[in-house]
Formats: sequence, structure tokens, C-alpha cells
Amino acid sequence: MLSLRGPLSPGPAAAPAPLPVTLRRIAMTVVMVAALLLIFIDSRALTALAAGALVLFLLLAWRQFRTGTWVPLLLSLAVLALALWRGVPAGVLWQAADRMIFLAALIAMLGTLRSAAAIAPEVLQAGAYVTSQPASRRYLAMTFGGHLFGVLINFGGLALLLDLAKRSMTAETAARLPEEAVEARLRRMTLAVVRGFSMISLWSPFGFATNAILIALPGASYMDFGPAGLAMSFVFVAIGWGFDRRDGRRFRRLGLPRPSPPPGSWRGAAALVAHVLALGAAVFAAHALTPLSFQQGLICAVPVYALLWAASAGRRGMGRARAGLGAAARATWARLSDLGAEVGVFAAAGFLPVLLLALLPTEDLRAAILGLGLGPIVLALGLCLLTVVLALCGVNPIVTASVFGAIAAQLAMPGLSNTAIALAITGGWTAVIGLSPFITTLVVAAAIMGRSTARIGLVWNGPYCLAILLVWLLFLAGLMAGGLI
Repeated sequence: MLSLRGPLSPGPAAAPAPLPVTLRRIAMTVVMVAALLLIFIDSRALTALAAGALVLFLLLAWRQFRTGTWVPLLLSLAVLALALWRGVPAGVLWQAADRMIFLAALIAMLGTLRSAAAIAPEVLQAGAYVTSQPASRRYLAMTFGGHLFGVLINFGGLALLLDLAKRSMTAETAARLPEEAVEARLRRMTLAVVRGFSMISLWSPFGFATNAILIALPGASYMDFGPAGLAMSFVFVAIGWGFDRRDGRRFRRLGLPRPSPPPGSWRGAAALVAHVLALGAAVFAAHALTPLSFQQGLICAVPVYALLWAASAGRRGMGRARAGLGAAARATWARLSDLGAEVGVFAAAGFLPVLLLALLPTEDLRAAILGLGLGPIVLALGLCLLTVVLALCGVNPIVTASVFGAIAAQLAMPGLSNTAIALAITGGWTAVIGLSPFITTLVVAAAIMGRSTARIGLVWNGPYCLAILLVWLLFLAGLMAGGLI
């Protein structure tokens, strides 16, 4: 269970780390620094150094791998062996290495925001605000809270809200509830947070889905699909709210105790909204005002913003900006050794598409698909469903997005635009992230809430996920049939 001093707290000073742990941290630091330098310089030597450091990190971190990590990594090794046997040009291998390094560094770099959040008082204030709302507003508050925390702090934000929700069940008012009502409240709070977190995939420029798609589809722009996803996120909130109202209907006549948020805690929620807007503005400004791509602007802006946030939090909470910077740096350094599962998936997602595009006979594949008579709408809906099905089999959506998104774009099928491909993937990703027992979202939720991933995802959240998937398929088909994308 997370520390009572704060779910994201870096904790007390630890004993010297074992050598393998230190080596993992050093190797990942090399990858992160190299990824930043490779944005501005083209160096094969630096790419080779970073690739070697990444391979060393993964070899040392293999005990952290789960099914969702082993599948893409083993597939990457098989594809690499095939590429070498087929004599794929060296330039393709270097490009695959560059993509692998960038995505691995991106997941690690986003962790710097979590380190800054660990010492920011507004984070706990916002958590207390959303988890202490009365039943009539709790679902919406926790859904938007899960969304907001996830945008800024990723899985750290998910863990924070779930931990606060679990603790709220031990409060005196919750202890007086009937056992059935306690279980129902736990279920509803869990689902609200998980559903809010899952909607990051629809639109967030800091999310894994958006960045995987933009890398897989070089001709796509965030504005092609981000605004549509943002608009649909409100539709999904309404659907989830309807499910929650139905689940809570039988308890509304019992006159249960009415919780209320701590005085002034709303300021924390407002501060987090401001952080999201400020960080988003910084990324878009870096992209618009410099030659940097959207992803390059993101990976440059995130650590800078994290430093400024940590300094501000240190000055407010510790009396000195330097103390905040030191605490955030220690938390980031400590966490680098534990990223094996996530880094493995991201590295494979960067590596696989480049080699597969060089190996696959795209013209023959395109002719075969045309011969089947499948129209662009069927192909887009199939890509959306493929994302869901593979995730239920243990293949992380980032791998599906990177591989099949790149292949679909390379085929250049008439009527199947990059926007349609992007929307197909984001919709499937959002529907399955709270459904598949193999997804990290449910692994985190299950560990904190004390329920199995299958129970939370398939039993509790299954009807909602199927509902939003159906709505998204109809939405996507309507846009394509109307010639809007």
C-alpha cells in the first residue's frame, strides 16, 4: 500500500542500491540524454551507445516483464533476425533504433512529472476534493479527476486517486454503511477513476496513444484527430454517468451519510487544471515556434516543466526551491530502475513498425485487400476491433497502434485517410484499456483496490466498455460515410 504521507511520496532515504539496480538507472539515464541530443544532432555513434544502453537495461530488468512485455519483445527479436537474414539495408536498422530509443526515453521522461507531483501540495488537495464529493457528484468528479491526474502524472495519478478512494472507505462515515453499500461505493469509485483515466487515449497530447499514432503516421497531425477525441470524451462521460446512476439507484432511498470535500481543497483541483493547460501550451508553442516536431517538443518540454513545478512546490512546501528540485531528482532516479515492463513495450513499439514495413510486400498486400473488396469503412472498423481483440490477448495497444497503424498508412488504401486510421486506433484503445486484464491500468487498480483484474475489467467495466466501443464504431463509420474524414 502507498505511504500515508502521500501516495506519490519519494519516501525516506534508502540504503545504497544493489549494483544491477544502479546499472539500470545509469543505462536509462544514458537513453534519456541520448534521445534529447539526437533531436538536435545526427550521430550514429550516439544512436549505437543509446541502443546498447537500452538493451542492457532490458536485460537487467527482465524479471519485471509481464505477458504484455514479453510478446512484443520476442516478436521484435524474431523480426530483427528475419531482417538480418533478408539483408534489410543498414539505414532501416538505424531508423528502427532511433524510434526505439525515442519511445523508450519518452515513457521515462514523462515520469519526471510524477516526481514533481510527489511534492506538490495541490495534488493531494485535488485528490481529497474529488474523492470526498457527495454521491450525486462523485462519479463526475472522480472521472474528471482520473482524467486530469492521468494526463499530468500518468499511472502515478491513477494510483493516487485509487489509493485515496480506498482510504475513504475506512473513514467513520463509510464504516457505518451496510456491507453491500460499501462494496457498491468501492466499485463505483474504482470504475469512475479507471474510466476517466482511459479517456486520455482519446485526445491527450501527452498520452501514449497520441504519440504512438503520430510516430506511426508521419503525415498525421494532432489536430486531425485530437479535437474529435476530446469532443467524444464528453459523450463517454455521459454514458459512464448513466451506468453509475443505474448502479446507485437502489441506495439513494437509504439516507446514507453525505460526505463533503475538505474546505479549500477545490484550489488543488483548479491548480491541476492550470498545470495541464500550461504544459499543453508549452508543447504546442515549442512545435509551432521551432523546427521541432510535436513529439520532440513534448519530450523537451516535459522535463523543463517538471523542474519548474518541482522548484515551485519546494519553495511552497519546503521553504526552498532547491529542496524541491533535490526531492524530485531523487524520486526520478529511484524510479528509473523499475520501468522495465513499460520501457520494453515502448521500445518494441518503436522498433517493430520500421522493420515490418521494410519486410512486408506492401504492394502485394494492398492488391490482396483490394481483391477482397473490403471498403475503407470496413478496414477502419476492423483496425479498431483488432486493437481490442489483441489487447484482450495480451498485446499492448501501443504495439498495435505502432505496427498496424504504420502498415495501414503505408498501404495507401483509397478512402482510408490517416485521420480515419488514427481515430480507429484511439477508439479501440480507449474501449479496451479498462477491459483487458493484461493492461497496466487494471493491474494497478487491482493491486490497490484488492480485486482481480478480470473482476474490475471484464465483470464490472465490461458493459460500459462494450457500449462505448459500439458508439465509437458508429461515430467512425458515420464520419467516413459522410466524407468528413
